[in-house]
Amino acid sequence: MKKHKIKKQLEWYSFIILSLVTLVILVYVPMISTIRYSMYDVSFLGYGERYVGLNNYKMLLGSSSFLKAFGNTVVLTALGLLTIPLGFILATLINSLGRGRLQGFFRVGFYLPNIITGVSVILVFQIILKGNDGLFNRFLSAVTGSQVSIGWLSDSRYAKLGATLLWLWMNMGYSMLINLASMQSIQTEIYEAAAVDGANGFKQWLYITIPHMKQCFAFLFVTGMISGLSRFTDLFIIGGNSSSGAPGGSLQTLLLYIYQYSFEVPQYGLSSAGAMILFGIVFVFTLFNVRMSGMFKEED
Repeated sequence: MKKHKIKKQLEWYSFIILSLVTLVILVYVPMISTIRYSMYDVSFLGYGERYVGLNNYKMLLGSSSFLKAFGNTVVLTALGLLTIPLGFILATLINSLGRGRLQGFFRVGFYLPNIITGVSVILVFQIILKGNDGLFNRFLSAVTGSQVSIGWLSDSRYAKLGATLLWLWMNMGYSMLINLASMQSIQTEIYEAAAVDGANGFKQWLYITIPHMKQCFAFLFVTGMISGLSRFTDLFIIGGNSSSGAPGGSLQTLLLYIYQYSFEVPQYGLSSAGAMILFGIVFVFTLFNVRMSGMFKEED
């Protein structure tokens, strides 16, 4: 019996050790290497290394192209967070249908863009938002009665807006689903008690639903911010499979900037410093939001 128990414990420890080894190899070793290379001037990994301390960080923070990429990242991430209120409104409308086939139909329908391959969605949206004869411009022309020819993804003045429309369509279904699940977890007795006290549907939504969604909003904010700051694939394809952030660098984010100095113009010291700056931004904002929202605090 004792021998069997020891064998069982060894099996458990083997799974834990395997997980720890994988974590160390895939996460901690690359992170330590990135920190190290961020303090070196190196154009090819392992060759011609020269210790420069914090000079790579100083160069990036004093570079107009890096600061522009940082500004683009902030704007695109902030616009991308519109998925939270839009997903909440959408979840409210779907929840009002009651649990049944109709709700299930809309739930699956709006979540479908998350299942479709991202590259396929981007290519379709490039056709929809095409400058001259795109479907969106045709729709606007029909509504306004005048010819609309806006390059939503090819004009630097509108590229951020076009990229945001693509991001919202791709991610609003996920936000809706999380909001809906959180909304349906609220005890019905609370709504019944409010109805007895004379609260109408709008007041119940305002004073019961929204306050109970605080942790859901915090979760979506953190995940949405991390996704926005690490946005890459769609902007890379929109830019013609280039990290330049075309048109005119208006869509070059920090991750595209890091990619550029990792593969297109190999300066691994600068790219590693950029990666550490991005990590620091994500870590600080996430920690601040978790502390302010009390996401992991136990409710009384």
